[in-house]
Amino acid sequence: MSHRLELPALAGRDQLGFLAAVGLTRLLHLQQPDVYLSFSPETAAAVLTSRYKTVDDIVADLHGLIQAADDEAAIIDVHPDLPFRAGTGRDPMRPQRAEYRQLASRAREIDPHFTDHWLPSIATDMATDRTGRAALTPFMAPRGKQNVRSYFEKPLTAVRSDPGYLREALVQWRRVPGFTGEYLDHRVEHSAADHPRGETGQERGVPGATWLATMALPLFRLTGDGSRRKATCWHTVDRSTYMIWPLWTRPLAPAAIRALLDHPIFRPLDDQPTLTARAWEPLAVFSASAARRIPHPKFEGLLAPAGLRLVN
Repeated sequence: MSHRLELPALAGRDQLGFLAAVGLTRLLHLQQPDVYLSFSPETAAAVLTSRYKTVDDIVADLHGLIQAADDEAAIIDVHPDLPFRAGTGRDPMRPQRAEYRQLASRAREIDPHFTDHWLPSIATDMATDRTGRAALTPFMAPRGKQNVRSYFEKPLTAVRSDPGYLREALVQWRRVPGFTGEYLDHRVEHSAADHPRGETGQERGVPGATWLATMALPLFRLTGDGSRRKATCWHTVDRSTYMIWPLWTRPLAPAAIRALLDHPIFRPLDDQPTLTARAWEPLAVFSASAARRIPHPKFEGLLAPAGLRLVN
């Protein structure tokens, strides 16, 4: 029997909440096939249609997936040696374009599943960054010593150390000092004005929601035109790059979610950016939201909400 369960903390209009909802659906689909995601048109919160009756039922299965994974794994369904660890030099997961196929071949010898399902959503040799390296997904914005492996490993380590973060991710977020949130959430940075005593604090992210969000990556296509990267939900308008995503009422499985997110109807009409809402009706879409990276001199920046103009 299917149950409809609304998850109040997974706010669909928030970029981290949306990504976490998609990642949650993908993870639960590993446990049982009849898991579908939609969003409430009243609250925009994620809604799961599945056999799960309560949040605790969901948390139990997520905890089971984590416990079943190798203790050294960075991604729960991937060989523990992948993504490759970064040493004192450059990140091995960000090779020069000419070295990308060598990276893919080396990874395939260890874990074909990673090479087929994860690597194509992490990096591509169909585009390059400013230094000629294979382009990373726009969902990653490494800063300092952060790298591709730590993007997955840090959130997983956090939820392993405190399984309570899993329930908080679905019900009520709690921000944890010192957790970067992999810069998927603009609220992670706090200035002295945000502190009651005017103190400059540490970054404060949401571990459970961040881990769920990182698990969504295989549903987001990554490619390029030879020089610039192209990715599911990401669009360049007026020299700025926006993440634009829909919210829908029809329960969808992961494969259907991937198809919907790639639909050309969500490409902006102009540099506002603008979308035509009337064309959404056959897709059971009731709204859309946008986000973009806040420019930063040392990395690509925090992912933050952006304006999106909707016309009929």
